[in-house]
Amino acid sequence: LTLENVAAATGTSRSAVERLELGQLRNVSFARLALVADAVGLEPNLKLYPTGAPLRDMPQLKLLGRFRPRLHTSLGWRTEVGLPADGDLRAWDGVITLGRDWVPVEAETRLSDLQALERRLNLKMRDGGASRVILLVAESRTNRAALGGAPEAWRAGFPIGTRAALAALGRGKLPATSALVVL
Repeated sequence: LTLENVAAATGTSRSAVERLELGQLRNVSFARLALVADAVGLEPNLKLYPTGAPLRDMPQLKLLGRFRPRLHTSLGWRTEVGLPADGDLRAWDGVITLGRDWVPVEAETRLSDLQALERRLNLKMRDGGASRVILLVAESRTNRAALGGAPEAWRAGFPIGTRAALAALGRGKLPATSALVVL
């Protein structure tokens, strides 16, 4: 699209669209960004990250609380384990340990964008030095529908399912590869 097309579609001037594109506009509202994004075929997505103390929501804590008792007593359990890079505010929701071996746990209460979730998990695994992850998903109609519609390639990233993962963890064994646990 030309700058003129975007300007006409958003009810703004060509120069304002150009300054926005170049990152030269100050105090741009999210509503204005959403309008321009829509005009060029993009969906805006806003993410906020807490500073200071970690922010935990109650549904996620409840999900982790349902998961924790399923671990054998020989397995260690820590929550909100930060990634090792200085200044990186990301953290694993949980980490299960067995001696020097460990596997992170990422808890999701509501699935919405599986591609973004996969990208986020892969980046955290890379930056956190994890070879595998347990994706813990809350049991709900919405989440079942999202998982049911997941592409086969996405599902292949989690070769171990709920029953096998919980059985291994209940026996004091860490899963050998990434696992998807719906609980």
